[in-house]
Amino acid sequence: SIDSDSDINHMDEAYFLRVQVLAFRLMGFDLWHNKSSKDRPQISLFVIITMGSFLGPLFFAIKLYITNVSIMSDAMGSFLAIILTLVKYGVFIYYRGEFVELIYRIRGILEREIVAWPQAVQIVETENRSDQSLSLTYMRCFFAACLFAGIKPIVIMVTTKLRTGETQLELPHSGVYPWSDQTLLFYAPTYIWNLLASYGAVTMSLAMDTLLFAFTYNVCALFKIAQHRIRHMQPMAQQPWQELRQLVQVLRLHQTGLVIATQLGRSLRPLVFMQFFVTALQLCFLGFQLADLFPSPVCVYFIFFVSSLLIALFIYSHCGENMKQASADFAIAVYDSNWVEFAPATRRALIVTIMRAQRPCQLKGYFFEPNMATFSAVVRSAISYVMMLRSFNA
Repeated sequence: SIDSDSDINHMDEAYFLRVQVLAFRLMGFDLWHNKSSKDRPQISLFVIITMGSFLGPLFFAIKLYITNVSIMSDAMGSFLAIILTLVKYGVFIYYRGEFVELIYRIRGILEREIVAWPQAVQIVETENRSDQSLSLTYMRCFFAACLFAGIKPIVIMVTTKLRTGETQLELPHSGVYPWSDQTLLFYAPTYIWNLLASYGAVTMSLAMDTLLFAFTYNVCALFKIAQHRIRHMQPMAQQPWQELRQLVQVLRLHQTGLVIATQLGRSLRPLVFMQFFVTALQLCFLGFQLADLFPSPVCVYFIFFVSSLLIALFIYSHCGENMKQASADFAIAVYDSNWVEFAPATRRALIVTIMRAQRPCQLKGYFFEPNMATFSAVVRSAISYVMMLRSFNA
C-alpha cells in the first residue's frame, strides 16, 4: 500500500496535467477548481479584451486588401486564429465545472486501480509520459511561432533598410488602424498590442488543446488497464462466482471508460469542429504566404506557424484515432484471455462484452471523426486551395 501511495504521488508530481496546469495559469485560470475563487481574472480579462479588440484592425485589413491576396491572406490567418481561440475560451468557460469534475474522477479511478492492481502503474505512467511529452513539444512549437511573430517585423525592416536604404516600420500582423503606424509614437503601443494578441491566441489554444490531449490519453489508460486485467484473469474452476465477480469488476472499469469517452465526445464536439474547420482555412491562407515568401528570411515565421497548425491537426487526429482504437481493442483482449477455461456464466458475459466493444467510442466534430484519414483529407484540400490562391495572385 505504501508503494502504491508513492507511485500515485510520483505520478501526480511528474506527469499528471503538469503542462496543462501551467498553460491555464498563464491565462489566469486555476484548473484544479471549478469556481473562479482561485483565478486571477484580471489576467484573463485583459488578454481576452486585447485579443478580441484586435479583430477590428484585422477585419478592416481583410476588407481593404481583398484584392491583394498576399496581405489579405496574412490578415485572414491571424483573424481566424483569434476566432478559434475565442471559441476555445467559450468552451472552457461553459464546461469548466464538467472538466474539473472529470479530472478528479479520472484521477480517482486511476488511483484506485493502482492500489487494487499494482501493474496498472506502468500503464498510467506510460500514457501520462506520452501526454506530457506531446504537450510540451506542442507548447514549444507554438511559443516559437509567437516569438517569431515578434521578430518578423524586425527582420523585414532590416532587410528593407539594407536593400533600399529606407526605413519602413512593420508590425507582426497585417492590420488597418485609425492612426498612422509609421509614427514611432503610435508604432510602439501598436506593436505591443500585436504581441499581446498573439500571446492570448497562443496561450488559450495551448491550454484547451493540451487538456484534450490529457483527457484522451488518460481515458486510453482506463481502457488499457481493463485490457491488461482481462488478459491476465485466471480461471477459478472451484469458485465460479468469484471468477464472475472479477470479470464484473473489469467490465465496470471498461464501462466507466466508455461513459467518460462519450461525455468527452459530447462536450468537445464544438472544439473539434472549429479546430478542423478553422485550421483548414488557416492552412490555405498561411500556406499561400509561405509559398509566396519562400525562401526569404520572413518565411521562417510562417514555417513555424504552419508547422504548429499541422502539429495541432495531427495530434487531434491522433488522439481521436488512439481513443477509438483503445476502446475497440478490448474485444481483442477478451479473445486473448483464458476464456476457454472460464465457467459457463463467465463465458456468456464475455459474449455481450465483445459485442459492445465492437462499437468503439470516438471523438466527433458533429459530422466527421478526427482520425488520420480526416487529417490527410484536410491537408490535401489545403494544398489544393493554396495552388488556387497562387493562380489568383498570378
